Amino acid sequence: MLDKFEKSITNIKNKLGQKKMGIIYFSIFAIIIFLSLIMLKQFKIEKQYVQDGYNRSMYDFVANVNNVENEILKLKVTGNDTYTLTTLASIFAKANSAKANLDVLPFSVGSTENVSKFLSQVSDFSYSLMRNVINGEGIEEYKEQIDSIYSKISDLSDVTEEIYNDLNSQNIKWDELAKVGDKKIKTSGAEEEISSANKIGKTFTEYEGIIYDGAFSEHVLSMKPSLLSEKEISSDECEDKLMKLFDIENITLINEQNGKLPLYVFEIKLKNENEIKTVYVTKQNGIVYQMIANRDVQREVISMDEAKEYAVNYINQLGIYDVKDTYYLKADNMATISFAGVQDGVIIYSDLIKVKVALDNGQILAYEANGYVYNHKERNITPLKSIEEARQKLYKDLNIESERLCIIPTDTKDEVLTYEFGGSVDDKKFLVYINANTLVHEKIYIVLETPGGIMTM
Repeated sequence: MLDKFEKSITNIKNKLGQKKMGIIYFSIFAIIIFLSLIMLKQFKIEKQYVQDGYNRSMYDFVANVNNVENEILKLKVTGNDTYTLTTLASIFAKANSAKANLDVLPFSVGSTENVSKFLSQVSDFSYSLMRNVINGEGIEEYKEQIDSIYSKISDLSDVTEEIYNDLNSQNIKWDELAKVGDKKIKTSGAEEEISSANKIGKTFTEYEGIIYDGAFSEHVLSMKPSLLSEKEISSDECEDKLMKLFDIENITLINEQNGKLPLYVFEIKLKNENEIKTVYVTKQNGIVYQMIANRDVQREVISMDEAKEYAVNYINQLGIYDVKDTYYLKADNMATISFAGVQDGVIIYSDLIKVKVALDNGQILAYEANGYVYNHKERNITPLKSIEEARQKLYKDLNIESERLCIIPTDTKDEVLTYEFGGSVDDKKFLVYINANTLVHEKIYIVLETPGGIMTM
């Protein structure tokens, strides 16, 4: 049987000839290569899809662990049951979310078992404390456990950020994570088991929190700009206003925007500058809403006090005078400075203006008056409670370093009159906001003093 098959193959080869057989062999080889390439491409696509999922989970894991760390830190200074409940609810949700993120990452099961268990215990512990607060028992007697959890979650946060940065910089790859990442994560304090009070299983419910790069920096309250009237003015009138404000060499209307806030968009060049600036002007009232210019700033020469002076002069030049600097951040030899409105000596965080200053010569490279345009108006500033009464609502271990009356925006797109207390517990700085009419805790921020400036979380 085999002999007959071999004879048949030989006859086919003889009939086709050596040349045709070579073509057939080459075609079969080409088909195999082509199919292999298709399979390789599909494998790469699937691998990239899996890695994209890992990237999302790792990013969320790091963010959730950081949020748990910050919320636990806030427990150290809250003296109000409502705010304590909100903070505990956030810890409960974020710890559960971090555990869910961790469970899909390609660590070996054994290496992260205790970390996953620790996050579950943090969630259970926060839930049990919520029950205590609801029952009127408070959380004071659990201070030692809270401190212990904070220490371990802080260690875990440092380790996870290190792993995340290594992945982003490609110092390690995802297929190496089970080996390299396991070793690092085992060094975190979360490996030590913590006993929780009243372990209770609970279905995860999402609770949103917000991280700020400056207190109240992203709030725009009003649906309608408070500063502007209904009447629109022409682009020529706006151009005339700009010519009076600045020493302009050339100006060109390049666009009109008719969205929620109608704007004229100009390109201008000042006589003493090389850069072309894009300036956005409101069609109502002709208010400079935003300005953007781009250039590389090679060195830092002027001080922050000088930069603030340049920024204030620019704001004054635009006809706005009652402002005070609040926060700043430095990067790439430029400083972005936040200003809040002031009325009768009271800080109004809703009336926000941001100015970017070049630290080589004080040139203004960007300006944004979003918060100011939408929210600026006269307020009735009459607190019903005294600052002494508000001070009594603070956490007893908070070392008060500053206090003042201010208006802050709320998450419900409203604003409230509060007393702002700046202080510290241990080596951590906080800003605590007590409602000046009801004595309710409105906000707590962690203050971070970095080489680049002051940030709040």
